[in-house]
Amino acid sequence: MTDPRIKRTRLHVLETTRRMLSERNGETITLSSLAKEAEVSRRTLYVHWGTIEQVISEAVSLAPGGEDFNPEGMSDRERVAYFLTSVRDGIHEPITKVALTSLIHHATQEDKAVASIDAMSEKRLQQLRGLVGDVTEQQFSQLVGPIYFAELVLHEPASDEFIDQLAQHALTLLGSADALVAR
Repeated sequence: MTDPRIKRTRLHVLETTRRMLSERNGETITLSSLAKEAEVSRRTLYVHWGTIEQVISEAVSLAPGGEDFNPEGMSDRERVAYFLTSVRDGIHEPITKVALTSLIHHATQEDKAVASIDAMSEKRLQQLRGLVGDVTEQQFSQLVGPIYFAELVLHEPASDEFIDQLAQHALTLLGSADALVAR
């Protein structure tokens, strides 16, 4: 059982990180600046996370999600549409968008940032697998890639119509029985 003080400290640091991401004006967040702002030692940050990229990655994961979602009785298409909508809504959140673009920028220069992005992607891939079964990394990228492109490159949220088109494409891509019925 984890000490409640540790849980509170971790949550405080992650909330501070989210706040700093939302308030920053192009300044890079470092472990030193985060330690100062959260009023914790740099050692605490190193012990719990190790890198600023890992802190940012976990702070992004702290965003409210669909914890109460129950996919029971839903078709594969509805499950995929729900998942894709949650990806779009998550990326569209300003704090998440800032964090992702920061991690993507750092990933061009640092393996630690690549590892953080990989961990975030793996978590999302596991969520999709939990909803519809076996999904390869390539299939996953074909489904979520267009949403990332819309949000991060075009700076426009993927429309509900676009999500519906991707969900239909997912059924074909994943070989779902729903794809045969929907045609």
